[in-house]
Amino acid sequence: MNDNDDDFEFAARLAALDARAPGIAAPPAIAGWARRGRFAVSMTLAPVLVLALVATTAGAALVLSNLGRGYPGIQNPGQPLAGAHMECMSPPEAAAFLAERGFTNVDWQVETGAAVAPDGGKGITSTVHQSVAPAHGYVIPGPSLEDGQVIMVVDQRAGATGVGDCYGHPIP
Repeated sequence: MNDNDDDFEFAARLAALDARAPGIAAPPAIAGWARRGRFAVSMTLAPVLVLALVATTAGAALVLSNLGRGYPGIQNPGQPLAGAHMECMSPPEAAAFLAERGFTNVDWQVETGAAVAPDGGKGITSTVHQSVAPAHGYVIPGPSLEDGQVIMVVDQRAGATGVGDCYGHPIP
């Protein structure tokens, strides 16, 4: 007996087993043109999908780069007023300090309301932008923008604690 005889016996056993199995004679055939048509449509849409993916990625990168753009605080190291400690000044004192150094375009962002709610949760606050420094509040130095404008935050909220060197001191 050789390998060809083994293959013949195996083929005969498979044919007998196949003949005894229930089912139809042959599976239904899929038309060749339908398979090619679906493949052709997918190949036609591939460049469109790649272009859409590239455009979406580029657009998302542009949006995220603009959202993530930060401006360092005016008194951070390397900035014009590094180490000025304006957080211990009252808003009118900070306005005079900035004016003496040539910063006349100042946006005062005044935060009012309550920092903490009576139940210990987050309080309700409101924000107002004005060109004149308010009379009191904690000064939080902000950024110097490219157009020369300086943003200064003044925290007048109940429960505010100040920042930097004046953390925990009474409101100026």
